Amino acid sequence: MPVHARPEVVVSKCLGFDACRWNGETVREDFVELLGPWVRWHPVCPEVAMGLGVPREPIRVVEQKGAPRLVQPATGRDYTEPMEKFSAAHLDGLGPVDGFLLKNRSPSCGPLDVKIYTSLKPGASSRRGAGFFGGEVMRRFPLLAVEHEGRLHNFILRERWLTRLFTLAEFREVAAKGAMGALVKFHSRHKLLLMAYNQRQLRLMGPLVANPEHRPAGEVFADYRTHLGLALARSPSAGQVINVLMHAQGYFKKQLGAAEKALFLETLGKYRDKKLPLSVAQALLRSWIARFGSDYLAGQSFFAPYPEALMEITDSGKGRDY
Repeated sequence: MPVHARPEVVVSKCLGFDACRWNGETVREDFVELLGPWVRWHPVCPEVAMGLGVPREPIRVVEQKGAPRLVQPATGRDYTEPMEKFSAAHLDGLGPVDGFLLKNRSPSCGPLDVKIYTSLKPGASSRRGAGFFGGEVMRRFPLLAVEHEGRLHNFILRERWLTRLFTLAEFREVAAKGAMGALVKFHSRHKLLLMAYNQRQLRLMGPLVANPEHRPAGEVFADYRTHLGLALARSPSAGQVINVLMHAQGYFKKQLGAAEKALFLETLGKYRDKKLPLSVAQALLRSWIARFGSDYLAGQSFFAPYPEALMEITDSGKGRDY
């Protein structure tokens, strides 16, 4: 079993850490509890941190004179500046982080899907956008693993977030060593994963690792970090992933029987049709790696990009094309 780096994750405090929602409640998320042993949480509640109590009158994002404002309708108070100041100070003071798990639809934490109202009038129309703290996170950390808990009810989105999160965490640990040899090993280990996610970025990363100009390691790591973030920022297409799966299956074409090959193709079809998570196809390949042996494939993160204990297939059945 591979040993995974432990990601540093900023999380909304109301997601099981404290009863700090506007109504004095907390939100229990089974996935947050499951993930707990594998990450280091950094809980935050921007609304309480900037001075609002618990319970409190709700706040909402309202567009005024073409700009979003954070307003408490019951009192008419405007909390835009306090929230902006807190967000800047908190994010400025963060240590190394790999991702964020933020509260869905929160006017403060929500990274997307937050209602932005056209006015304070009852029944006012709204559009969707980001909350104040969540929006600042998205602006500052576009290449990190940022999600809200609602989207992670979908197994496809959950797999992608976990893959991004644990890969970035591993790179952070490698970069801390500052050794080019460690970067070479990292790149080799993640080659199939990067092939599935973004072949253009993979082609750009290869020369960085080779470093024919003998650039300082710090410069190489900084450039590699950017390309890695860009590679993982774009969700891979099912076709790209299936191509990598078929490439890996080719290592065992002489050992596998017709029935096993047929089962694998059937599994790929169900993955393409979003009826099965990627982890099912990965598990089949891992069983063949264990059975027939392949040092190269055994070392590839593509087959276990995050801890096996997190490979659940529970799904809301909604939003698969988010």
